[in-house]
Amino acid sequence: MKISKIFLYYIMTTAICVAMTSACSEATSPTSLRGYNHMKDLSIHIFSVNGVSGPNIRPESGGGETCCVTLPKAWRPGLKANVSWEYDQKENASHPLPANKTMEIEIPHYRSAGSLQVHFYNGHKVRMIVSPCSPEHPFYPLSAAELAPWQPFTTKEDMRETARHGGGTVDC
Repeated sequence: MKISKIFLYYIMTTAICVAMTSACSEATSPTSLRGYNHMKDLSIHIFSVNGVSGPNIRPESGGGETCCVTLPKAWRPGLKANVSWEYDQKENASHPLPANKTMEIEIPHYRSAGSLQVHFYNGHKVRMIVSPCSPEHPFYPLSAAELAPWQPFTTKEDMRETARHGGGTVDC
């Protein structure tokens, strides 16, 4: 009788611990990792987000993707990621190659876990966007200045009309 009470106590304690751990764990989703280089003279030789390597990116290019970064399905305040990158340039460049960088970057609000898109700018500036849309989408969440050299492929009004007819989304 004593053994069965101890066994029952052990089972109940284990069940409570499992339930508490499950309730506290965060639902996550694997997502692709894309990179965009907005600089004219420097390439991104290699970059990573939380240890997951992204594609190499030539000047003013991007869009290649790798798999997979894990993100929470639901955004939460204070969500950040560690981004590391190395620059590259032509051998005959007139300026020295900048040092490798690592930064903790805040991930802005997202409604659903789309691709994690990392934008590299002059002056070691980096922005991250989580979106199912590409930078050419008119509702992509960057200003025209932050988006350059990319431009929307259509107007917001035309995209709304297309979405009304089931041919696209305005939810970027």
